Amino acid sequence: MLVAVSAWAQPPSTRVPRFEDFPVTETWNGIAAPVKLATPSDRMFRTRLTDASKQPPNVAGHYRFAIWGCGSECISGALVDLQTGRVFSPPLATSTARFSVCQNAYENSGVEYRVDSRLVIVRCGLNYSERLQKNVPDTYYFLWQQNSFRQLLQISGKRAGR
Repeated sequence: MLVAVSAWAQPPSTRVPRFEDFPVTETWNGIAAPVKLATPSDRMFRTRLTDASKQPPNVAGHYRFAIWGCGSECISGALVDLQTGRVFSPPLATSTARFSVCQNAYENSGVEYRVDSRLVIVRCGLNYSERLQKNVPDTYYFLWQQNSFRQLLQISGKRAGR
């Protein structure tokens, strides 16, 4: 059984969430359950999801966050519960793009996570900074809890790239 405990509630406006703020106490290492391909979207990505279920957990103790490309400026992915086989949409997904992680994936975009934490960080968006001479994507901080992502904080890349 996994237990995730954190006294950290809502972030103060100046506090950026850290992986250590949302620990899991145990990493699961059992035999993965078969992936449950419950929706047409799940079945469309059967190979990606099945391959992910064969890998060890990489987020929140017993989940595998799978990432795949969906075009030159797009990142797709899903969260697979290795214990149950359930498939979950990533943060920022929409009802029309169930597995969309980032529709505007440019330089410095991506997803960060750790097996020992329930925090997921998504960097996405085009905010090119002339001053910095690079893209500064928006940064989103999500907490995985009760089978869904809850957004904790968003930091605009436009402000950071001034």
